[in-house]
Amino acid sequence: MPKQDAQRPMPITRSAAYRALDRVTRPSGLVLSTVLVIMLAAVTKPVFDPDFWWHLRAGQIILATHHLIPGDPFTYTVAGHSWTMHEWATEVSFAWLHSVGGLGLIIAVIAGVTWLGLLAIYMRTRLDRPNPQIAAASMIMAALVGTPIWGPRAQMITFALAALVLLLAERHLRNGGRAIWVLVPVFAAWSNLHGGFIIGIGFLLIIAVAELVGHWLQWPGSAAPSRARTLVFVAIAGLAAAVVNPNGPSILIYSFATQGSPVQQANIQEWASPNFHDWQISLLYAPMLLTLILAIILNRHLRAREVALVVTTVALSLQSVRHIALFVAVATPVWATQANLLLDKWRIHHPRRGAQRSTAPLSTRIAAYCIVMAVVSGAAASRVVVAAAQAEDSLAYAKDYPVCAVRWLATAPPNLKLFNQYGEGGYLAYKLSSRGDKVFAFGDAALMGDDLLTEYMHVSNVKWDWDAILAKYHTDIAVVDTGEPISNVLERSPRWVRLYADPKSAAFVRTDSPLRHQLPPQTALPTNSGDVCVELSRSQPDIGS
Repeated sequence: MPKQDAQRPMPITRSAAYRALDRVTRPSGLVLSTVLVIMLAAVTKPVFDPDFWWHLRAGQIILATHHLIPGDPFTYTVAGHSWTMHEWATEVSFAWLHSVGGLGLIIAVIAGVTWLGLLAIYMRTRLDRPNPQIAAASMIMAALVGTPIWGPRAQMITFALAALVLLLAERHLRNGGRAIWVLVPVFAAWSNLHGGFIIGIGFLLIIAVAELVGHWLQWPGSAAPSRARTLVFVAIAGLAAAVVNPNGPSILIYSFATQGSPVQQANIQEWASPNFHDWQISLLYAPMLLTLILAIILNRHLRAREVALVVTTVALSLQSVRHIALFVAVATPVWATQANLLLDKWRIHHPRRGAQRSTAPLSTRIAAYCIVMAVVSGAAASRVVVAAAQAEDSLAYAKDYPVCAVRWLATAPPNLKLFNQYGEGGYLAYKLSSRGDKVFAFGDAALMGDDLLTEYMHVSNVKWDWDAILAKYHTDIAVVDTGEPISNVLERSPRWVRLYADPKSAAFVRTDSPLRHQLPPQTALPTNSGDVCVELSRSQPDIGS
């Protein structure tokens, strides 16, 4: 017997590195790696959020003065309003990153934060162990559906942390433990980064209540009541930690200010309901929503917490475009699980026939993996580089922001009072506030207040009192978008005269204003110049002449 044992071949043991390579280079691993790279490319975008600019300027002021800004520094209309700076830590981070690496570094960092949020969603998706291809497809869908929202903006911090809250809460309900308490310091930091921390608190309470009710109703898949109650305690502790903030308890009130304002909900674009005529909504968000509803109806299998979260975020996303990111965070794992249940049903009725495919040798798979990842990473890197390399005064930004008008205004006398388009107030404040110039309104709608926003809409939409409102605030110059109703009316008004125009912006002063003779003439640039404003004029040469 001992001799026979000695003749048996020794079992071959695989190293951890070998096993890891084997998993990664299999088709499912290759698909996942490709998806992770594609997700990073999908969330990397240049600055499109007009609020970004005033956040950056606010951070620069905080770094220069070493304290928060107590009152509105940017407007001549509501300068006395107290400012609850619920994003001060993000604004300081923006300013520091900008001083180190310009816009490109901010874009890269926020893209990384958003990617981590998607990674947390993927980790939550994998808890139900769906088919790897379905998990990958769900993440591609998530990255695409969030396209209208992704970009360098403070909301991406809330998206990523909300995804973390959902992941840790789900793991706690399944496995218990103390890891869930890490969310308390997370909420303390989150309340200084963005007012959306209240969403994380809300998610914990919704999950806890849904699970307690589900347990009482004997709902399949309900967690132990003790674990649900722990989520309530974590939410209360997180709420207490959130007031560890320079704003104190007022940060809690501010978080509800915009959500409770009908004026802001009605007039601010990203707070409006999704426009289903927009291809990004009709071809991306709508199919995910409809297929999710259809799969739930067909499967008739959903946990109590999933019902509560999906209903809540569907309602929020239908109310406001910006909440689509929350829908993505909640619904993606549910969509994957529901799709996997349908796949299982299909397999029962259509069993697989024939022999299983053999796996290619590891060396072949490694070579194929490297080739595919090189191609995908190269394509993704080119998108990231293009977005990060976009200069502040580039043609791309000049088409969206008053880049050329600002150049002209920078040569004018300082301390000007500028009426502006709401979405451009942040850019004007970023570029001109250091001269003492003030804007009519900018992107902090809660700070502006409903009364001023109503007055702004009266001017922008040329209501009967538009001129009286401009006179009321002693406006010096109106800097408005070319072709807008207010621009067309100012062009024809005998009380106003145009001193500047380009394809993006036009500037008007009153005919009896001393500034009419103090403002510089619009400089004519050589038509063969490579200047961005010349390139802008070439796009529509009949405007600005």
